[in-house]
Amino acid sequence: MKKMILLVSMLAGIMTFSGCVDDKESASVTAVREAKAAQLSALAALSNAQAANQQALADTENALREAKVAYETAKAAYQQALADKANSEAQAAAAIAQQQMAAAQNEIQRLANELEEMAIRHKIAMLDLQTQYEAALKKADDDSQALLGGLYMAYQTAATNLLNAQQDIAQQKIDLAKLQAGLVDSDEAKQIMINKENRKIASAEQTIAEWKAKLEVFEAQKAPEEAKAELVTEKAALSQLAQDKAKALEAADKAREEMNDARSDIYDQKYHGLAMDVTGGKYGNFIDEEGNPTGEAFGDFIYLQGYEENALGKPVEATVNTYWFKTTDDKGNDTYTAVMNRMIQKTVTKTETTAPGVESTNTYEAYPTYYYQLNAEGVKAYVAAIKANVTKNEGKALEAANKALAAQQKVVADLEKAEIKDEVAIEEAKSMLPGLQTNVNTAQAALDKANARVAAIQTAFDTMAAEAANWTATIEAYNAASEAYCDAQFVYEKAEDAYGLQGAKVYALEAVVRGNVIVDGVNMTFDQAIESAERQIANAINTISAAKQEIANIEIAEADQLKALAIERLEAEIAIAEAEIPALEKIVADTKAALDAATAAQAE
Repeated sequence: MKKMILLVSMLAGIMTFSGCVDDKESASVTAVREAKAAQLSALAALSNAQAANQQALADTENALREAKVAYETAKAAYQQALADKANSEAQAAAAIAQQQMAAAQNEIQRLANELEEMAIRHKIAMLDLQTQYEAALKKADDDSQALLGGLYMAYQTAATNLLNAQQDIAQQKIDLAKLQAGLVDSDEAKQIMINKENRKIASAEQTIAEWKAKLEVFEAQKAPEEAKAELVTEKAALSQLAQDKAKALEAADKAREEMNDARSDIYDQKYHGLAMDVTGGKYGNFIDEEGNPTGEAFGDFIYLQGYEENALGKPVEATVNTYWFKTTDDKGNDTYTAVMNRMIQKTVTKTETTAPGVESTNTYEAYPTYYYQLNAEGVKAYVAAIKANVTKNEGKALEAANKALAAQQKVVADLEKAEIKDEVAIEEAKSMLPGLQTNVNTAQAALDKANARVAAIQTAFDTMAAEAANWTATIEAYNAASEAYCDAQFVYEKAEDAYGLQGAKVYALEAVVRGNVIVDGVNMTFDQAIESAERQIANAINTISAAKQEIANIEIAEADQLKALAIERLEAEIAIAEAEIPALEKIVADTKAALDAATAAQAE
C-alpha cells in the first residue's frame, strides 16, 4: 500500500502561498495579486492531484497485469498436472498450482479493493482542493468571478469526466480479470453485465436532468443583471450541497473502513485459516516435528476440487460453489461428494429518486469474501475415504510384513523342533528375522505416520466445527458492514447527483452573466448551446433505450454462455473506452489552458 500512502499524502497537502509585499504597492493591487496567487496555487494543487491519481491508476493496472500472468501460469501448470497420471507426484503438483492460482486470485481481489479505496480517497481530496480554489476565487472582483467561475466549472467538469473514464476502465479491467481468474460464477457474470447497463441508465438519467436544467436557463433569456442576482442564491445553494456531498463522502469512507475491519476479522478467524488449509492441499505432504513439510508426499491424501474444476469428472450439483472429492468403487462407478460449500456475498441494488425527476438504479457490490461452510456428512465421508486409503496401502503393507515375519518365525520354529536339527539351516533361517522385523517396524512407522496425518485432518475439521458459531457471527458482521457501506455509497451518489444538478443551474447562469456558453472547451452562442443541449438529451434517451434492451438480451442468454459473453463485452467496452481517452484529455487540456490564460490576464 506504499503507493496509496504516497497518493493520499500528495492529495492531502495544504496549499499555502506567501510573498514579499512592496510597501509602495496599493492595497487594491495587493489584493488582486494575492487573489491571483491563491488561484494559481489552488489550480496547481488540483493539477498535481489529477496527475497523482492517474499515476496510481497506472500502477494498479501494471500490478493487475502481473497478477493475471501469475494466474494463467498457475492454471496451465494445474491443468498439466491433472493431465498426468493420477499419482502422488501429479497430485502434489496440482495442489501447489492450486495454491498459486488462489494466491493470484487473492491479489486480483486485493487490487479491486485498493481501486475502490483509491477512488473514494481521491474524491475526498478533490473536494477539499476544489473548496480551496473556490475560496481563493471569492477574493476576485465580481466580473472576474463570473469569468473564472465559468471557466473553472468547464475545467472541473472535463477533469471529472476524464478521471471517471479512467477509473471506469480500471474497474472494467478488474472485472475482466476476476472473470478470467474464475472469481466470478455464471450468475455473478450476469449480474456484472446488468449492473453495467443500470449504471449507464442512471448516468444518462442524470445527464438528462442536468441538460434540462441548463436548457431552462438558456431558453429563459434573462438579462445579465437579473441572472447575476439569481446567481448569488443558486451559488449559496450549491455551496450547501457541496458540504452535504463532502459529509456523505466522509461517511462512506468511514463505512468502508468499518467494512475493511470486519473483513480483517474474517481473516483472523481460526476457521478461515483451516478452511484454506483443507482446500489448499496442506495435508498432502508429511511434516516434521516442528511442523515443516519434509518434502515427502502423503500418498493416501485426497485433494479437494473446486466446483468448476471438472477435469476429473462432473462434480456434485449444487446451488453454491462446492469443494468436492471423487471416489471410484470396484465396478468403476464414480461418486462425487461435497465436503464444503463456498458461499459468496452478493450485490446490493437500490432504486431511489436522486434528484427531481431522476430515478436512478445504482448497484454496488460488497467485496466477495468466501464463506466456507462445512457439509458434516461430506466431511465424514472424506475422512473415511482417506482412512480407507491408509488401510488399503499402509495397513496392508504392515499386514504383509507381519505375515512374512510370522512365516519365517514358523520356519525357524519348525527347524528347531525337528528330530535331527540342521544347525546351519536354523542359523540361516534366523538370520532373515532381523530384516523382516525391520520391515515390520518400517511398515508400522509408515502406518503410524499416515494415521497421524489422518488425525490431523480430522482435528482440523473438528476445530472448524467447534468454531462454526464464531465464524458465522463474523461473516454476518461483515455482511452487515458491507451493506452499510453500500448504503453509504448510495447516499453519497444522491448527494453528488443533487450537487451536479445544482451545478448545472449555476453553470448556465454564469454563462448568461458572461454572455457566452462553454461546452467541452468550445465557446458557443446561446442558440448553439440550446441545440447542443437538445442533442445531449436525445443521446442520453437513446443510451437508456439501448441499455434497457441490452438488459433484456442478457436476461434470456444461456447460463453456460454468460461468462464468455461478459468477457467478450468487457474486452470490447475497454477498447472503446480507451480509444476515447485522448479526446477527453484534449478537452481537459483546452479548458485548463483557457482557465490559466484568464487567471494570468486577471491582473494585467
